[in-house]
Amino acid sequence: MKKILARIIPRNRFAQSVSIIVGGTALAQALGLLASPILTRIYHPADFGALQVFISVMSLLTVAATGRYEIAVLLPEDEQSAIEVLTLAMLCVGAATVLCGTVVIICHYHWILPSSMIVLRRFLWLLPFSVIGSGIYQALNYWAMRRDDYKQIAKSKFTQAAAQSVMQLGTGLAVQGSFGLLVGDAIGRMSGSGRFARDLWKGYAKNLRAVRLRSMFRLATRYREYPLVSVWGALINMSGLALPALLLAQYYGAGETGSFGLVYRVLGAPISLIGVSIAQVYISEAAKLSRSDPQRLMHIFLKTTRHMIYVGLVPCAIFAAIAPWLFVHIFGSAWREAGEYARYLAFMFYASFINSPVTQTLNVLERQWAQFAWDISRLIVTVTAIVIPHWMGYGAGFAVLVYGIAMTTMYCVHWTQSYFGIHRCVRMSVRPMISAARA
Repeated sequence: MKKILARIIPRNRFAQSVSIIVGGTALAQALGLLASPILTRIYHPADFGALQVFISVMSLLTVAATGRYEIAVLLPEDEQSAIEVLTLAMLCVGAATVLCGTVVIICHYHWILPSSMIVLRRFLWLLPFSVIGSGIYQALNYWAMRRDDYKQIAKSKFTQAAAQSVMQLGTGLAVQGSFGLLVGDAIGRMSGSGRFARDLWKGYAKNLRAVRLRSMFRLATRYREYPLVSVWGALINMSGLALPALLLAQYYGAGETGSFGLVYRVLGAPISLIGVSIAQVYISEAAKLSRSDPQRLMHIFLKTTRHMIYVGLVPCAIFAAIAPWLFVHIFGSAWREAGEYARYLAFMFYASFINSPVTQTLNVLERQWAQFAWDISRLIVTVTAIVIPHWMGYGAGFAVLVYGIAMTTMYCVHWTQSYFGIHRCVRMSVRPMISAARA
């Protein structure tokens, strides 16, 4: 058995880390995908529409909950400073949860909700629990990445997926409507952080007790561009992912939004399985190599992209050709429209899949303004791609098609920005050596 595993598992440290993350995420995604054909027969497209609206809202809240300080956890050279940045991120999560709870109470008593969120009016109370659960998990996940604890990350992903699937299936069989999907998603977000927190206290209790407000304030100032610039960029970036579902819900209804959401659940799985998993390892390596060896970072960047192109090409072609047939036979006849959407969005997901491992390159290089410019451009393009077809009287299918074409272009632009950002670091690292050689 040891000999077999030695042949299967790569010996390179980067490749081993990727294998561990991908393995854990594969099990997590397998649970979700195996449950999907059952869920689509328990719940209606409108129920999935409510879930997609909930996911969109939660994505916007979660990305800002930590003040983006979780990325800065990777940067300090000493452990004490990293612990203090982690504590700072946790405090931001607490403040975000209180703010979210206050807004939920106000909306509950005054019904101040946009039309796209009306489907959530009975379930707003789930939002604060999801914010604190996902925010803490996000911060601790980056701490595990700093410590190269990829096994624990993989286990946490499986725990989240198992909790989500069990709750959605069990509640769906007992209660009609979208409640089961929403509560399952909320519980899944809150799962997986316990082991992270226990290991943190067990190994770094002394460091946690040594945290001081003055030092935290100094680090908050040192990494101030993350909450001041990166948060807004991340919110705008996430809006590009969240707004399509919200706009579809507002203009075309919950059923179309549910079909759109199922496409994201199915075609987004490979991105979570491979792209995001590699990204977690890539970010950790990039944070170190950007300072010490930019040329090595460029090598990993290009090699990672090349592999993603090869892996995603065949699935993209299959979905572009026969997605409607696949969706009808796997998920039921009610989901043929989702299959049409999958065909329209196949190349967008392919471009996203290729770009996903290296999507945080600009942030790691501390080029937040370049990322911010792309985020704004993407948001404008996203809104335009859906709103204009609606104004012109076209249906949801045409709006989804235009959105897919626009986003494919934007992912290509982002990859190009990341490439030239690393290229700039390589040139800057070479200049001192050239000057020394001339001297």
